[in-house]
Amino acid sequence: MEIHRKKLLKLLTLLLSSALIATVSATAYVTLQWTTTTTIEANPNVSFVDWSNGNKANTFTYSVNIFPSIKTVDQNISYGIWNSHGSDESCHMKLATTNTNDTDITSINVTIWTTGSTAFTHKWTDLTDNTWYDFTASANTKYAIWIEIECSSGAVVGHTPQFTFEMKVDNP
Repeated sequence: MEIHRKKLLKLLTLLLSSALIATVSATAYVTLQWTTTTTIEANPNVSFVDWSNGNKANTFTYSVNIFPSIKTVDQNISYGIWNSHGSDESCHMKLATTNTNDTDITSINVTIWTTGSTAFTHKWTDLTDNTWYDFTASANTKYAIWIEIECSSGAVVGHTPQFTFEMKVDNP
């Protein structure tokens, strides 16, 4: 019986030590912070430009009818891209979201161009590809946006595929 009591005391001591160690090893933490001050500007150096009035814009909406088995091409949609800064700017374009499927749209091609020069072109056949693709907007240059939307033969009349593109530009 003495052996069991010794083993019980050792076990109890071990459990009590473990509990004390767990209590003592609780982690302390600190809270760090930073403050951000911002200045509101109308537009970044590279922005969209409304061809109808020449005004800069940070967003726009473009609508077009598409048809089964046909590629719809618009070589200069209602907005372009304008680098109003005196030096070249790094830009990045991606297909951010889409609500369509492969039965309606087979590909989307976007080209950013100006007379005699193409700054960017990419054809999306995988409509889930949201990779950023790089291009450079030359200083003081306005670019047209060319879009090609290829509709499949199985496209359903009445569907309304929608695509959101994002352009990432440097914050001046």
